[in-house]
Amino acid sequence: MTQYIKTIQRTSRIGLWGSVAAVLLTVVFIYASPYRFYQSDYTARWMLIAGSVLAVLAVSMTLLTVRRQVPLLRQTEGLEPKLKGYAAHVRSLYLTMLAVVVLLCLFTVLSGRNVLLMLILVTTLVLFLNYPNMYKMKVDLGLTDDEMRSLFGDRYISGGDHAAE
Repeated sequence: MTQYIKTIQRTSRIGLWGSVAAVLLTVVFIYASPYRFYQSDYTARWMLIAGSVLAVLAVSMTLLTVRRQVPLLRQTEGLEPKLKGYAAHVRSLYLTMLAVVVLLCLFTVLSGRNVLLMLILVTTLVLFLNYPNMYKMKVDLGLTDDEMRSLFGDRYISGGDHAAE
Protein backbone atom coordinates (compact mmCIF):
# COMPACT_ATOMS: atom_id res chain seq x y z
CA MET A 1 0.00 0.00 0.00
CA THR A 2 2.94 2.31 0.47
CA GLN A 3 3.58 2.05 -3.28
CA TYR A 4 0.20 3.73 -3.86
CA ILE A 5 1.05 6.49 -1.39
CA LYS A 6 4.40 7.02 -3.13
CA THR A 7 2.69 7.06 -6.54
CA ILE A 8 0.17 9.63 -5.32
CA GLN A 9 2.89 11.84 -3.85
CA ARG A 10 5.24 11.51 -6.84
CA THR A 11 2.69 12.20 -9.58
CA SER A 12 1.10 15.08 -7.70
CA ARG A 13 4.52 16.67 -7.14
CA ILE A 14 5.53 16.18 -10.76
CA GLY A 15 2.26 17.63 -12.03
CA LEU A 16 2.16 20.57 -9.63
CA TRP A 17 5.79 21.64 -9.67
CA GLY A 18 6.16 20.88 -13.38
CA SER A 19 3.25 23.24 -14.02
CA VAL A 20 4.75 25.91 -11.79
CA ALA A 21 8.11 25.56 -13.55
CA ALA A 22 6.46 25.82 -16.98
CA VAL A 23 4.61 28.97 -15.91
CA LEU A 24 7.77 30.54 -14.49
CA LEU A 25 9.77 29.73 -17.61
CA THR A 26 7.03 31.22 -19.74
CA VAL A 27 6.93 34.42 -17.67
CA VAL A 28 10.72 34.73 -17.80
CA PHE A 29 10.72 34.14 -21.55
CA ILE A 30 7.98 36.70 -22.21
CA TYR A 31 9.32 39.47 -19.99
CA ALA A 32 13.10 38.96 -19.96
CA SER A 33 14.02 37.30 -23.22
CA PRO A 34 14.99 39.37 -26.26
CA TYR A 35 13.55 36.68 -28.53
CA ARG A 36 9.99 36.88 -29.81
CA PHE A 37 7.83 34.77 -32.06
CA TYR A 38 5.69 36.79 -34.41
CA GLN A 39 2.61 35.22 -35.88
CA SER A 40 0.11 36.77 -38.18
CA ASP A 41 -2.71 38.52 -36.36
CA TYR A 42 -5.11 35.82 -37.53
CA THR A 43 -2.96 32.98 -36.18
CA ALA A 44 -2.27 34.73 -32.87
CA ARG A 45 -6.00 35.38 -32.39
CA TRP A 46 -6.85 31.72 -33.01
CA MET A 47 -4.14 30.63 -30.58
CA LEU A 48 -5.70 32.85 -27.94
CA ILE A 49 -9.18 31.50 -28.64
CA ALA A 50 -7.98 27.88 -28.64
CA GLY A 51 -5.98 28.44 -25.46
CA SER A 52 -8.90 30.07 -23.69
CA VAL A 53 -11.26 27.26 -24.65
CA LEU A 54 -8.67 24.68 -23.61
CA ALA A 55 -8.11 26.32 -20.22
CA VAL A 56 -11.82 26.60 -19.46
CA LEU A 57 -12.48 23.02 -20.53
CA ALA A 58 -9.51 21.70 -18.54
CA VAL A 59 -10.53 23.48 -15.34
CA SER A 60 -14.14 22.38 -15.80
CA MET A 61 -13.04 18.81 -16.48
CA THR A 62 -10.87 18.81 -13.38
CA LEU A 63 -13.58 20.12 -11.10
CA LEU A 64 -16.22 17.76 -12.47
CA THR A 65 -13.90 14.77 -12.31
CA VAL A 66 -12.95 15.48 -8.71
CA ARG A 67 -16.58 16.03 -7.79
CA ARG A 68 -17.62 12.73 -9.36
CA GLN A 69 -14.65 10.45 -8.61
CA VAL A 70 -14.04 11.25 -4.94
CA PRO A 71 -17.49 10.13 -3.68
CA LEU A 72 -17.19 6.96 -5.74
CA LEU A 73 -13.79 6.22 -4.22
CA ARG A 74 -15.12 6.93 -0.73
CA GLN A 75 -17.81 4.25 -1.20
CA THR A 76 -15.31 1.61 -2.31
CA GLU A 77 -14.84 -1.24 0.16
CA GLY A 78 -11.35 -1.94 1.44
CA LEU A 79 -8.29 0.22 1.91
CA GLU A 80 -6.20 -1.10 -0.98
CA PRO A 81 -8.86 -0.62 -3.70
CA LYS A 82 -9.46 2.91 -2.40
CA LEU A 83 -5.76 3.74 -2.58
CA LYS A 84 -5.36 2.12 -5.99
CA GLY A 85 -8.29 4.09 -7.40
CA TYR A 86 -7.11 7.31 -5.79
CA ALA A 87 -3.60 6.82 -7.20
CA ALA A 88 -5.04 6.33 -10.69
CA HIS A 89 -7.27 9.38 -10.23
CA VAL A 90 -4.38 11.60 -9.07
CA ARG A 91 -2.07 10.35 -11.82
CA SER A 92 -4.63 11.03 -14.52
CA LEU A 93 -5.59 14.43 -13.13
CA TYR A 94 -2.13 15.82 -12.52
CA LEU A 95 -0.44 14.54 -15.67
CA THR A 96 -3.33 15.72 -17.84
CA MET A 97 -3.24 19.15 -16.26
CA LEU A 98 0.56 19.29 -16.67
CA ALA A 99 0.12 18.63 -20.39
CA VAL A 100 -2.59 21.31 -20.60
CA VAL A 101 -0.42 23.88 -18.79
CA VAL A 102 2.57 23.14 -21.03
CA LEU A 103 0.37 23.48 -24.11
CA LEU A 104 -1.06 26.77 -22.85
CA CYS A 105 2.45 28.05 -22.13
CA LEU A 106 3.44 27.08 -25.65
CA PHE A 107 0.45 28.99 -27.06
CA THR A 108 1.41 32.01 -24.96
CA VAL A 109 5.01 32.02 -26.14
CA LEU A 110 4.19 31.35 -29.78
CA SER A 111 1.41 33.92 -29.98
CA GLY A 112 3.68 36.62 -28.58
CA ARG A 113 0.91 37.83 -26.25
CA ASN A 114 0.62 37.40 -22.53
CA VAL A 115 -3.17 37.36 -22.28
CA LEU A 116 -3.25 33.62 -21.62
CA LEU A 117 -1.06 33.95 -18.53
CA MET A 118 -4.04 34.63 -16.28
CA LEU A 119 -5.75 31.44 -17.48
CA ILE A 120 -2.55 29.47 -17.00
CA LEU A 121 -2.34 30.73 -13.43
CA VAL A 122 -5.96 29.74 -12.75
CA THR A 123 -5.27 26.29 -14.20
CA THR A 124 -2.23 25.92 -11.94
CA LEU A 125 -4.23 27.18 -8.95
CA VAL A 126 -6.66 24.31 -9.44
CA LEU A 127 -3.73 21.93 -8.97
CA PHE A 128 -2.78 23.64 -5.71
CA LEU A 129 -6.34 23.40 -4.43
CA ASN A 130 -6.59 19.68 -5.19
CA TYR A 131 -3.13 18.74 -3.88
CA PRO A 132 -3.48 15.40 -2.03
CA ASN A 133 -1.79 15.76 1.34
CA MET A 134 -2.46 13.11 3.98
CA TYR A 135 -5.37 14.96 5.59
CA LYS A 136 -7.08 15.64 2.28
CA MET A 137 -6.66 11.96 1.44
CA LYS A 138 -8.33 11.05 4.73
CA VAL A 139 -11.34 13.21 3.92
CA ASP A 140 -11.48 12.24 0.24
CA LEU A 141 -11.33 8.52 0.92
CA GLY A 142 -13.24 8.52 4.20
CA LEU A 143 -10.44 6.80 6.10
CA THR A 144 -10.49 6.14 9.84
CA ASP A 145 -7.78 7.19 12.28
CA ASP A 146 -6.53 3.61 12.51
CA GLU A 147 -6.20 3.34 8.72
CA MET A 148 -4.36 6.67 8.62
CA ARG A 149 -1.94 5.51 11.34
CA SER A 150 -1.30 2.30 9.42
CA LEU A 151 -0.52 4.31 6.26
CA PHE A 152 1.42 7.26 7.65
CA GLY A 153 2.56 6.12 11.10
CA ASP A 154 3.74 8.86 13.43
CA ARG A 155 3.39 11.57 10.79
CA TYR A 156 -0.40 11.42 11.14
CA ILE A 157 -1.73 13.45 14.06
CA SER A 158 -5.30 12.71 15.01
CA GLY A 159 -7.35 15.72 16.01
CA GLY A 160 -10.48 13.91 17.11
CA ASP A 161 -10.54 12.88 20.76
CA HIS A 162 -7.16 14.40 21.73
CA ALA A 163 -8.22 17.98 21.00
CA ALA A 164 -10.38 18.25 24.12
CA GLU A 165 -7.56 17.33 26.50
